[in-house]
Amino acid sequence: MSFGPTYVQDGDIGLRPAARARPRHGIRKETLVRLLLTGIYYLALFRATGMWYGYPSNFDDGASVDPLPQKLMLYSLIPLIGLYCLLEPNRFLAFFRGISPLVCVVILAIVASFAGSLDFGASVRGAAAVGLLALGPLLFRLRYGNEETLRLLANFAVFSAFANVLYTAAFPHFGIMGGSLAGAVKGLFYHKNTMGQFSAICFIVLISHRLPSPRLRYSGLLRSFAILLTLLLVVISLSSTAVVMVAIGLATIFGLKMMENVRHSMVRAFIVLFLCLLIGFAGSIAYLGVAQAVAEAFGKDLTLSGRSDIWEQVIPLIYDRPVFGYGFATFRQADIVEEYVRLGHTVHSLHNTYLEICLNIGIPGFLCWIAFLLTRIFRKIAAVYRSQQLQTVQAKEVALILLVMIGAMTEAGMMLAPIGLWPVLVSVLPMTTEPIVPPRRRRLLSRRSAGRRSFHHSQPVSGE
Repeated sequence: MSFGPTYVQDGDIGLRPAARARPRHGIRKETLVRLLLTGIYYLALFRATGMWYGYPSNFDDGASVDPLPQKLMLYSLIPLIGLYCLLEPNRFLAFFRGISPLVCVVILAIVASFAGSLDFGASVRGAAAVGLLALGPLLFRLRYGNEETLRLLANFAVFSAFANVLYTAAFPHFGIMGGSLAGAVKGLFYHKNTMGQFSAICFIVLISHRLPSPRLRYSGLLRSFAILLTLLLVVISLSSTAVVMVAIGLATIFGLKMMENVRHSMVRAFIVLFLCLLIGFAGSIAYLGVAQAVAEAFGKDLTLSGRSDIWEQVIPLIYDRPVFGYGFATFRQADIVEEYVRLGHTVHSLHNTYLEICLNIGIPGFLCWIAFLLTRIFRKIAAVYRSQQLQTVQAKEVALILLVMIGAMTEAGMMLAPIGLWPVLVSVLPMTTEPIVPPRRRRLLSRRSAGRRSFHHSQPVSGE
């Protein structure tokens, strides 16, 4: 019997999927995961920078670089990461199925260096700290993608800029250095170079090639003030490396912006290779011809750091243990550095991350790590995306990797170390731009995209 023209056959009638009732009490799993991973990411960033109240103005006073609050922040990452593993075990395992073979070799080199370590306890503790501070940012990046990761990093950059300026203005006897570095501003950081380099990274994260919106918003105004403050912090830190990082970061972003019209990946790769060779050749001529006079004007050598006398003493040590090194994190220990470096003044650091890695894990592990970084840079440059936003984020990631590698030439602990910019570097290294999906979840999404009916309701992939 029919009541009108809307009559349908019995076979075309399907069951309506039952709507999932919202819980009246408690919190959704997706919301909990979001809050958890966000907290882990911010905690890792805050712990790695070492920002804390009360560092002395003269770093030679013997203050501990790792006070009790810093240790508590580091150890609190263990239960938080463990909680996330319980909440999403399948997704957690899916994150590590595509790990690079070069990274696996580096991990093996770190573990193998334990056998002949000069300080076994320091090597184990250092490896654990590096792993924890790398795992937090990596989990967030692979869970929510690169755009959301850069947004969180920008929020932390805004906080860091305002916090360091306000702290220095309120407590200048802590925020401004004394002794041989009198007048240089270090803010909440332990050393002025750390603040300058981190501020340079924050400036590149916050800067945008787009024109400001004609509609005034509080968020845009806050971001603009933060950009100006990061530049101010770079200048007053008196760190020449930070100034170079800002210049190279801007050149990288605008250079990649100009290459966006080249849509073929192989052509982009060849252009980048040609520019690298051209800039390297021209830069070497200019460096040898002009830099000597500039360096002498600042009272430094050609390295623009005045630290070549340190490097000359430790380079021969690499050939004594070229395969496995002296043990991971050993040459981050001040007493070991003082034992091998003999100068007229006390030396607490090698002031070169590349030499530090060679001494710690050996030449094979060092070469694999550098090869991994260079491979990621070229792959990110060659990648072409339809989305303008993704292309911009990818350009910033390339700039951040380059800046960390440049800063590593004159500072120790910039890579494979639980300090400074390590979490920032880890969060921009993955090639994936979208969230990593477990195989079971991926099959479900592919069935939905093919137009099949599915009455299974689960969490959104992007977590938003």
